[in-house]
Amino acid sequence: MITELEARNAIPPQGWIHDYCNFAERQTTAPIGYHLACALAVLGATTPQEFGTTYGGSDVRGNLYALLVGRSGDEQKTSALNISKKVLHAVTEQLGKSLIGKHPGSTEGLVDMLVDNPRQILYYSEFGSFLAKSQKASYFEALKGYYTDLWDCQPQDRVKAGNNIITVKHPRLSIVAGCSLGYLEQHTDPHDWSGGFMGRWAVIFSKRERTVSYPKNDWSPIPSLAAPLLLRAQQTEAAPCLGLSHDAYLIWDQWFHNLEARPIPELITGAKTRVPTIALKTAMLYAWDFGDPLQGQPWYIQPHHLYWGIYFAELHLKSVVGLAAFLAEHNDARARRTILELVPPGGAKTLSQLLRSSKMKKRGLMEILDGLTTDGTLRVHVVSGGAGETLYERVL
Repeated sequence: MITELEARNAIPPQGWIHDYCNFAERQTTAPIGYHLACALAVLGATTPQEFGTTYGGSDVRGNLYALLVGRSGDEQKTSALNISKKVLHAVTEQLGKSLIGKHPGSTEGLVDMLVDNPRQILYYSEFGSFLAKSQKASYFEALKGYYTDLWDCQPQDRVKAGNNIITVKHPRLSIVAGCSLGYLEQHTDPHDWSGGFMGRWAVIFSKRERTVSYPKNDWSPIPSLAAPLLLRAQQTEAAPCLGLSHDAYLIWDQWFHNLEARPIPELITGAKTRVPTIALKTAMLYAWDFGDPLQGQPWYIQPHHLYWGIYFAELHLKSVVGLAAFLAEHNDARARRTILELVPPGGAKTLSQLLRSSKMKKRGLMEILDGLTTDGTLRVHVVSGGAGETLYERVL
């Protein structure tokens, strides 16, 4: 989990991202890290299709998948999403083509949507609902596969009636999604994090620290925030990026080897492997913010771009490592953790209390309790005689 101070230190002292975060912070008490992630994804939706560089033999483009994780309702994830949508709506009104896509109901609908407009951003106010449906409906599971490919901007096609094939050669899809911690635990499995889908998301896991009884929304700065975005969205071409400058490479090399040496929880090792790509993507987006690719000349990612990209990638990595402590690897592990949350160290609960609080079936609950007593985590007492209640005490 990241703090407000850590997120604030990741915001440049000037530029569009700085101005946007300053504006968004005044509208809601949502964590500032959420606003930073939204700003980067919105910038990504305005980049030309050619905008990008190569890394490890693959193309890296300016699109971004941002996932805002926190407690349901408390962190105001939807408020943060909606602020960025308001700004982007002001852009699309003048652009003549919406950059905000509609949720596709099928993989065919997704391809058709991107054929009409390859540059789009999707918003999911509660991504947990999508994750839940993907475990039950095959076409939502198929969408996960398409979203995985689209993070890499891979061409997509589909066959229509009459064997007609339609293709989107250069898709540039960005996504901003909010997800409550409970949904993420319940509806993601280890293979989601190690196999690639969740590992592609730039995750911000944070907790609301500021409190304002009645935030006074002031939308008057939106036109001035929309103007720089409109200028960028109107760019149909981008000057080629030649990769890292010499000085930027020296910074990258030291950071990369430091990252490789860090121990990471097994559950999220797949997410770690894509941290460098997220750093590179966001470094390019900071360059897009600062205006270097708008000069019409080939350009390099410089240290002042890479610094902010690495800082954001570190926020992402810290968020994912923090999540690993909450994400159980299987159903039994989740149930075990639920019981341990109900019985803190030194505390005790009766069997009937645990049944009511956990809402588990008695047979399943007893299996978990037997395991916890066998390994010495809990100690069993029978109170009020042989017919009395069973008490489970957490060993200190």
